[in-house]
Amino acid sequence: MMVTFISQCEKNALKKTRRVLDAFANRIGDNTWQTLITEDGLLTVKKMLKQTASRSTAVSCHWIRSRSRTQLLWIVGNRLKFNEQGIVPVNRTQLNLEHKEWEQGWHLNEVIVLTSSIAGLFHDFGKANDLFQLKLKGLTESKGEPYRHEWVSLRLFEAFANGLADKDWLEKLANIDKNSTEIEQQVLSRLFKEDSGYQRPFDQLAPFAKLVAWLIVSHHRLPLAHVGSVHTKEIDSWLSHCFSCHWNSANAENMTAIDTDLIRQNWQFSQGTPLLSRPWQHKARNLAERALNCPLILTEQVWLEQRFVGHMARLSLMLADHYYSSLPAEKSKVQWRDKTYNAFANTDHKRLPQAGNALKQQLDEHNIGVAVNAQRFAQNLPALKYTLPAIAQHKLFSQNATNAKYRWQDKAFAQAKLIAKGSERQGFFGVNMASTGCGKTIANARIMYGLADEREGCRFSVALGLRTLTLQTGDAYRDLLKLGDDELAVLIGSQAVSTLHQLNNATPQHKQIGSESAEDLFEQLFISYQGQIYDGRLKHWLAASPKLEQLVSAPILVSTIDHLMPATESLRGGKQIAPMLRLLTSDLILDEPDDFGLEDLPALCRLVNWAGMLGSRVLLSSATLPPSLIKTLFDAYHAGRQHFNQAHFATTEQPPIWCAWFDEYKSETLEISTSRSYIEQHKIFVSKRVKKLACQQVVRRGELVKLELASPTTFDECVAATLHRCLHQLHDMHHVVHPSGRKVSLGVVRMANINPMIAVAKLLINMSPQADYSIHYCVYHSQFPLAHRSYKESRLDNALSRHDEANLWRQPEIQQALSMTNTSNNIFIVLGTSVVEVGRDHDYDWAIAEPSSLRALIQLAGRIQRHRQQVPKTANLLVLNKNIRALKNEHPAYCKPGFESAALPLLQHDLTQLLTTELDAISAIPRIMEPVPSANGSEFQYSDLHKKQHAQAVNSFWGQEHRALQLALGPVGKDKAGVIFYRSYKEANLWWKHDVAWSGEFIRQTAFRQSQPQEAFLLRLPEDEILTWCQLDTTHKPYQYPTLNHRFNSEIVPLAKGCFWWFKPSTEQIYQDLADLLDSSITKVSEQFGEINLRMANKDQPALVWAWHEQLGVYECKDNKDSPWN
Repeated sequence: MMVTFISQCEKNALKKTRRVLDAFANRIGDNTWQTLITEDGLLTVKKMLKQTASRSTAVSCHWIRSRSRTQLLWIVGNRLKFNEQGIVPVNRTQLNLEHKEWEQGWHLNEVIVLTSSIAGLFHDFGKANDLFQLKLKGLTESKGEPYRHEWVSLRLFEAFANGLADKDWLEKLANIDKNSTEIEQQVLSRLFKEDSGYQRPFDQLAPFAKLVAWLIVSHHRLPLAHVGSVHTKEIDSWLSHCFSCHWNSANAENMTAIDTDLIRQNWQFSQGTPLLSRPWQHKARNLAERALNCPLILTEQVWLEQRFVGHMARLSLMLADHYYSSLPAEKSKVQWRDKTYNAFANTDHKRLPQAGNALKQQLDEHNIGVAVNAQRFAQNLPALKYTLPAIAQHKLFSQNATNAKYRWQDKAFAQAKLIAKGSERQGFFGVNMASTGCGKTIANARIMYGLADEREGCRFSVALGLRTLTLQTGDAYRDLLKLGDDELAVLIGSQAVSTLHQLNNATPQHKQIGSESAEDLFEQLFISYQGQIYDGRLKHWLAASPKLEQLVSAPILVSTIDHLMPATESLRGGKQIAPMLRLLTSDLILDEPDDFGLEDLPALCRLVNWAGMLGSRVLLSSATLPPSLIKTLFDAYHAGRQHFNQAHFATTEQPPIWCAWFDEYKSETLEISTSRSYIEQHKIFVSKRVKKLACQQVVRRGELVKLELASPTTFDECVAATLHRCLHQLHDMHHVVHPSGRKVSLGVVRMANINPMIAVAKLLINMSPQADYSIHYCVYHSQFPLAHRSYKESRLDNALSRHDEANLWRQPEIQQALSMTNTSNNIFIVLGTSVVEVGRDHDYDWAIAEPSSLRALIQLAGRIQRHRQQVPKTANLLVLNKNIRALKNEHPAYCKPGFESAALPLLQHDLTQLLTTELDAISAIPRIMEPVPSANGSEFQYSDLHKKQHAQAVNSFWGQEHRALQLALGPVGKDKAGVIFYRSYKEANLWWKHDVAWSGEFIRQTAFRQSQPQEAFLLRLPEDEILTWCQLDTTHKPYQYPTLNHRFNSEIVPLAKGCFWWFKPSTEQIYQDLADLLDSSITKVSEQFGEINLRMANKDQPALVWAWHEQLGVYECKDNKDSPWN
């Protein structure tokens, strides 16, 4: 292809650009190049330009298509140097930058600037106390303080501003240099030292002062109730009646046990406070005068409730504090120090321990430094989004689909483009409900591209529930949209996982592994991104964290949702900074949000609320989204968007939100202002979709199988015998025929929990198949060492990819199995937990399920005939009529996983009574439609009005799921005489219905992915030795690997005649194959890929002992007394 490059670069970027382009093309003008080049060569040029790009870079590439036509292919750098066709302007006018900011919003940015910088001035005042100063100098044995420095800082600021209107205390601050000694004496005399009763911290503060005070006390951690417990029933009084010193630190729990001298020193200021520092007074006067000249501050706005202002100010303050504290001592600003003031803020860790306790930054200097940097950072926030790398002029996003199956994507893209401009100001909340296999992943990207401004380009994040889906989505974008590592960032928590994924997909970069350097805030992240790094005004602060730069810079980010959750879930340490900046500067796609359990829904709703608050446009993508979840997520987004609109646009009127619905049949958009209007429109869309789905051919049919107990204690034997009978039956009806005439089927048995599954598996593999049958087993769950699990997944991915039916006979394991047996029937079975339901693109012939929920059955059914879509004559999904808990008569039974709980019970546990026609033709319909509630809403009421322990029991699997969802998301019904509706008081909508974002208490009570603590082990293979279980000890250099073989019992499991393992490589062979691929030693490979995380025993329990088998994985020994399965 013949291409022309045009450079509009300036300054140093011009030299860098010329150096790259001169190596690939002929220069035909000062800043113009032309050459014949291949597509791969052009991609290399683009990557090299991006790697050196700065804000002064601007290069366009034009493809010469014919004598009369050229096509703009791409622009690297500043896209505003060209128009949509790549034409350079010949005249230009200049806009006032501030006017540009007003056009783009940021109406309240001056408030963010002032509140973060004034809070920066006061944020570490508490460090002036004698105890903290002694600690810095190493003159006290106490490592902490009874009252943390943030709390002391809060009380000092409170003593300064208490009882004064915002205008009055700002004037007092503006005149601080005239009577600083007198003011300090007044502050210290009014200082409340927590020694006499209770003084409400924010009670006597004016609105703006209250926001400054909150920033001071929360600049390290959000307040939490460390002592005792608080109930969400009193959520509105947490700030006014509960908030006190123990919300800042658990040290305040028992002050009587702490030395009174320490407490006295904690409130004593022998060296005074920074109020006495001349440089501090000068900065304070400037900021106070600027605040007094800002009319917005002196309005009656309740600033602490304005979430965008408060949390962007907190972000600015925390980033400034982290940045300035990390500067080396030689970069300290001497002009910000008062020579007569001798209190210090921190020590120089780089000089420790050689120099003892080396003091670094003086306290007045540190407070000024943080204030100045918070001010600069906040001032430049409006420009951030428009100076970050973005994707523009990408033909594959806008190109029409060639396959008729995917033509609906073109309509969705066109519909998105129609509302693009409106959605930028009004917000966007979309739902993509297209069926599995219709191309939702690519459609989502195209919709977001359609919503973006063509010149500014497209930026979005994709948040998924599973790590495997993250890697698969990244692959899809690379393969189908031709996105390179310079445009797409894939973020996972482990480089080992990324390396194994690359090896399994045979990418040529598999040897490029190395240790990532650890950063304070983002040391756990592994980000695959090699594109342009942000080079705008905020580079000064972001450059200290390369991973933060990558996370914010990438035009498209694909990650598990866990990496965006800290935007709302981080309680301390600044972990919210990166995901908040990401949401502020890009749109958001939430993939399969309905896959999360009930306990995770409050956190999911908080993320969507924060996305709205930070201005993102949000697209939900799932074919099985329940109405109650969609409605609540819309409410969350709408509430967040109101804060964004108020902060950005000088208007009290809230514009309607652009809402959209997409599926393979239709695309619809509408402006909506209320929750009621939204759910009405959603029901109309769903009803049309249900009619279409009901007309489709039935590919998955289900049937119940009754479990018959031979005796009251033979639970596992009963399940194993039933499975053994059923798998033969299913194979006979659903199989494929080998060219030799032999019958083969691939089936999956899904069970709820690992330990019961292993017990049943041991019985199954010890049962011989029927005559002329061979059975090949693969046990698959989450508790395998990383290398083992990755190996099984890669082999299953190959075998169960059945777009081409002949592919099955090319699989080496299938070929080997058929060659070593002479039976006419070969059954290949995956025995797995819920990991088989989601995250893998597998196509089975049949399935058997231990039931947990209707959702799980629908997900599992989606793996049957996934690729081939052949209509069965008989049921291809058999469902046990009870799960093992129900078989044991446990209450609740359908839980962990499932939707039943002690508070929301089922009337009975036999599915023959709980299901009606749901299994006749399995589809998404029971998920996207709710059952009609009873006339009086009895299913949502307490069963006993006096005890109020649990709701009425229901007799429907379908109804149970939807009522559990509704009650987890928000209260249902209004109490009246004789009728009280069930409440958990931890409903998701409490987050935006009440003012709770000032603390982390509600977040802690409804935390994301709560689980028991885990410990990491390694299955290590030292050179010329045997496999050893151990743990990594990083306290020594080189790292040590203490042996823990006593924690693992290796088991021998016999196989009955006719039973085989599907995959046979040993641990040693798996490690050796990886070592050969990576050109590494087998010991290093085992250390890198032999990790497994297992549940940790409770504090009062002895260490858990585990059982281990290469084919069965790791599971609990029967000796573990605390195991729920013994």
